[in-house]
Amino acid sequence: MQVPTLELDQEKLNKLAEITVNERLALTGVQPKLSLSLAGEKGNKRLTLVGLWGDYILKPQSSEFPFMPEVEDLTMHLAELFRIETADHALIRTSTGELAYITKRFDRKNGKKIHVEDLCQLSELLTEQKYKSSYERVGKIIKKYTTNSGLDVIKYFRLVLFSFLTGNNDMHLKNFSLVHTDKGILFSPVYDLLNVNLIYPKDQEDLALTLGGRKRKIKRSDFDQFAMSLGIAEQVRDNIYKDFSVRSDQIQDWINKSFLNGENKDQYFKIIIKKMHQIGF
Repeated sequence: MQVPTLELDQEKLNKLAEITVNERLALTGVQPKLSLSLAGEKGNKRLTLVGLWGDYILKPQSSEFPFMPEVEDLTMHLAELFRIETADHALIRTSTGELAYITKRFDRKNGKKIHVEDLCQLSELLTEQKYKSSYERVGKIIKKYTTNSGLDVIKYFRLVLFSFLTGNNDMHLKNFSLVHTDKGILFSPVYDLLNVNLIYPKDQEDLALTLGGRKRKIKRSDFDQFAMSLGIAEQVRDNIYKDFSVRSDQIQDWINKSFLNGENKDQYFKIIIKKMHQIGF
């Protein structure tokens, strides 16, 4: 299978991303993003800019935070290692050789929009209030609206635990969504996963929302109480902990295979080890 070409260099991407952010298009968030579609004949595909309605989102390199595409791609691969369903994603090179992160939108199919609501909308809060909640409150909303709530709260618990372990203290309300499907309302594939402690080490909070009333000094007992608030049985919770412990043996291999440089690979792994020790893994 031939990789689609991206006929844009980093300079053009930077300018286009600035325009996209300045126009306040419906791709919210701090990291510059561009909407793309796949066009061309079989065997000669190319990614082209299409405004809002593309099937793909492209995130170029950031001048402020280097290696963001590489960090996001690695974190998404680690999520898959921990049996968390992710949006399709990859790294792709620009025409001048820089790596950019690309992901397929799960709220688009064959040019049509699929009904997706994020937890900011479901909490009836404005985008600027996306940090004004708790993981327990999000759990209650997921239980209230999802068709298979017993399974989806387990998916949600695994995601919050994984985000903590990978230094992601930016999992706010906009980063959780429910998707309307022919099987009912389901917890969506995950997206926008970053090791923020690596990219922005000044921010030392453990979490974006509160857990047990806190964002710092999170302990294993906080996750125990969290599981209880979601209605997850102790045996199921303990099996999740065991599963995470077993799968953690493969983390270093995935980090070593990533496109990060040596120093960032080491630092990424150290952050995970520190977080695992923090909650007694």
